[in-house]
Amino acid sequence: MTCRILLYSKVGNTLKVGEELAWELGAQLHEIEVPDCEDGFRARLRQRISALLSKEPQVYTSDQPWGKSDLLILGTPACAGRAALPLRQWLATRPALPDRVALLITSEEASCPSSVVEDLTRLIGRNPVAVMYASTTELPTGAWKSRLSQFLDLCVVRYRQSA
Repeated sequence: MTCRILLYSKVGNTLKVGEELAWELGAQLHEIEVPDCEDGFRARLRQRISALLSKEPQVYTSDQPWGKSDLLILGTPACAGRAALPLRQWLATRPALPDRVALLITSEEASCPSSVVEDLTRLIGRNPVAVMYASTTELPTGAWKSRLSQFLDLCVVRYRQSA
């Protein structure tokens, strides 16, 4: 089974959970990269000109056959009740997606923001097979891991025997 994880992690929380999922599933982990902001007058001038020419910063991902995967897990932090902009930008390019897509969401809220799930469901054009949620308060203690087994069961039938 081919499983890939594609995520954007602003401060590292989503990446931390994504690494655990990659380990459990034997999945390939890929990150969406956004160019770093530079300091200085010339850098700010370039950024302003870029903003005038294109409304959103460009995002970069590795060139993968996403649609040929058996499962793709998309990861994002929740930002103002929506998926993070870099993941939404990548999905707006209409990449080929596999039939089975799962979601990984992190945020400061105690429970998974349904608006983020709805946002991503609309962007991927189908219901996710599973949703893994981890709040930032659960990350240091690992409390989110209590939901990991159920998430994996929904993602992959008999994952324990095939791993």
